[in-house]
Amino acid sequence: MTPPAPDSDSAPALNAARSEQTYWHCYHDPALLARVLAVVQTRHLSSTGVELHMDLYQQQDPAAPVLILNHGGGGYGGLFIGLALAFYEQGYTVVVPDQKGQGRSGGVMGDFTVSEAVQNIVDVAAWARQEFNAPLFLCGGSIGGGLTYAAAAVMASQGLAPAAIVCLNLYDFGDPATGLAFTRFAALATLPGLAKLCRVTSGLLARLAPRLRLPYRPLARFEHMVDERDLAQGFYAKWQADPLTLRTVTANYFASMLDTAFVIPLEANAQVPVLVINQQRDKMVKPQLTLNCFQRLSGPKAYAELDWGHFSLQTAFIDQLICLGHDWLLQHAASWRAKQLLH
Repeated sequence: MTPPAPDSDSAPALNAARSEQTYWHCYHDPALLARVLAVVQTRHLSSTGVELHMDLYQQQDPAAPVLILNHGGGGYGGLFIGLALAFYEQGYTVVVPDQKGQGRSGGVMGDFTVSEAVQNIVDVAAWARQEFNAPLFLCGGSIGGGLTYAAAAVMASQGLAPAAIVCLNLYDFGDPATGLAFTRFAALATLPGLAKLCRVTSGLLARLAPRLRLPYRPLARFEHMVDERDLAQGFYAKWQADPLTLRTVTANYFASMLDTAFVIPLEANAQVPVLVINQQRDKMVKPQLTLNCFQRLSGPKAYAELDWGHFSLQTAFIDQLICLGHDWLLQHAASWRAKQLLH
């Protein structure tokens, strides 16, 4: 299905789109969509045995800073075009990969692990370093915030730490209480020993039936993914019908959410400058979880709070993120360039 031209007259047609490749158009205002389609390119990269889809917003200046923007468990790159374009218009080359088994990338939908998602980000970063001679940054939200730190830790352990990262939420997948906190059973994590029992049980299930399908959407409080501002725009209904968002995941994935420790624990971070942003209206995952991880985090760091829900497509939300993120990244881009001159 070929999408209609993104003008105001085509909005009803865009909202009715059902093509797997163009459905994401219906989330966005036609004027924004037109601006994106004028600049976005597609790239592909082999990683973890599949072909990753990457949206690329490339500056003409090859020395422009590069930002890799990582999605969480409820989305893919097509949902983040407003944020990607906003960073692009601030002068960044922006790369937005879909992770294995998600969105438009290869692999069986929902069949992946946290470690594979982390490796996808590491591989995209290596590709970006080959393509561009510029400071490299990572950014991610929701589960993607934890994945972003995890990937930065892997890169740091290899002597290739990014110049800085931004985590909209920060979660530790080595702590089984974190995995439970995403579910409707978050209260169970407070019972002594139960989180560890869930980790053992899920690990056993993954060994016996690694590709057993588990319902994804009923497990989490996705109805609270956005607050009333996006609900009023019909986001949740569109998301429920999206053919490229996860409906089931494998036992392998669920077990990995409870037992994938960071290569460099939060307490041992020394190389990666981390900005952690927390959403105070978040009813999907308690903001305290991100705050706890920030408090454990060592190394250069900063913390900010937003008066928003877990996620939003609203311009005001994106503007606040850009303001916080750009200031942080700009500071560390200067540090990166100073180090390059010394070498």
